[in-house]
Amino acid sequence: MSQDQLNRLARIFTFEKKLREAKSLVEIRYTVTNELRNITPFVFAFFGEWTNPNKFKIDAISDIAVVEQTSSTTILAQKIIREKLKEGSPDTHPFTIEKDSLIPAKGENPIPDKLLWVPCFSNQKGPQAALILARDENWEEQDIEYIKHLSSSIGHAMGSLKENNFFESSIKVFKNTWFQFLIIAGLIASMFIPISLSTVGKSEIVPKDPYVINAPIEGVIQDVFIQNNDDVNIGTTLISFEKTDLQNDYDLAFQELKVIETELLQAKQSSFQSKEDKAMVSQLQSKIKLVEQTLSYQKYLLDKSTINSPANGIAVIKDKSLLVGKPFKVGETIMVIADPSNVVVEIMMPVKDAITVKKDAEINVFLDSDPLNVISAKVSKFSYEPELTSESTLAYRVTAEILKDKNSPRIGLRGTAKIFGEEVKLFFYIFRKPIIYIRQTLGI
Repeated sequence: MSQDQLNRLARIFTFEKKLREAKSLVEIRYTVTNELRNITPFVFAFFGEWTNPNKFKIDAISDIAVVEQTSSTTILAQKIIREKLKEGSPDTHPFTIEKDSLIPAKGENPIPDKLLWVPCFSNQKGPQAALILARDENWEEQDIEYIKHLSSSIGHAMGSLKENNFFESSIKVFKNTWFQFLIIAGLIASMFIPISLSTVGKSEIVPKDPYVINAPIEGVIQDVFIQNNDDVNIGTTLISFEKTDLQNDYDLAFQELKVIETELLQAKQSSFQSKEDKAMVSQLQSKIKLVEQTLSYQKYLLDKSTINSPANGIAVIKDKSLLVGKPFKVGETIMVIADPSNVVVEIMMPVKDAITVKKDAEINVFLDSDPLNVISAKVSKFSYEPELTSESTLAYRVTAEILKDKNSPRIGLRGTAKIFGEEVKLFFYIFRKPIIYIRQTLGI
């Protein structure tokens, strides 16, 4: 064996080693189109993955870093390879094409007419790539045998990398015309699937039919004897108002009554001797009745300055520290006494997301404290006019009864509620808001 043959075998081994060590398809493409020249000379090498003949695309060209798909040379080479793919020839073989048909657009070098067709197969995965080599000299049998041997190494290397290249495989599947047609047809068909229209709003667990504690008198709260969420019984002292003015008014009325009673006694004693004193007796008796009523009213206010619980339950107070020292008007709400086992869900449904809500409509409640579990409920009542929420947004108030299949949630818990409305098609469910926006904006 001559030294030239030994050198060529060494270069073949090096070429195969680079194929085995390639970590991407890009490395294989570069090795095939450029390193193969060390084994057998050529002018151009056009290389691409084996695909549908009508959609074959050249991925790499010798001596070019980035393939320009609009180049005349690239378009011409792709046309030649597509024709060879349609023939389906599985063997490496030389072929020629008339020189006149190998001249690309003006300004680009013509492709040599001595071409070598090199299909690259993997024994496990079948055809992987197609390669065409072009040069001006005829292809010798020894060169053809070397390239044929290396084509199987190229095909094997391509197949081994494609096994883990999920992204490129997925792209090919999505590019398939039939797959795209099935996806589009499935999407169109799915638009007619019936689905319940729904909306989401903020929810809170509130007591049902609580005892509301209102201010019975006008005054300032002196002390609050219970904490938020404390258990209370009937008669438990809850709140006391400032009594100084009330006590003073009561004492003054009492003293005034004593004075008038003394005057009445004196008038009665002297009425036998004086007609004026006798006439004053009836006036003092009427005055005593008026003062007694005033005293009774002051006693009533004094008694009302201390509030006791009217029922058993728990006390619901927003902030005890804000109540002490705060002046209240008659009828102003101070706190509520609620039954912890008798609760409902109060939902604020934003006006911009509002849907038609019917009584007994299904509701799924997701509490912030327990987001993994769903509380089922049904609509019991809802407002027809929106109101301003704490976030300064307009919303409808929806009240829902909890379907009690477990312990009632604690009063005050907050979360999100999904309200289900009437049944509509999926198309309307998805495009409802864009339709609303277009109609409100364009008026069509």
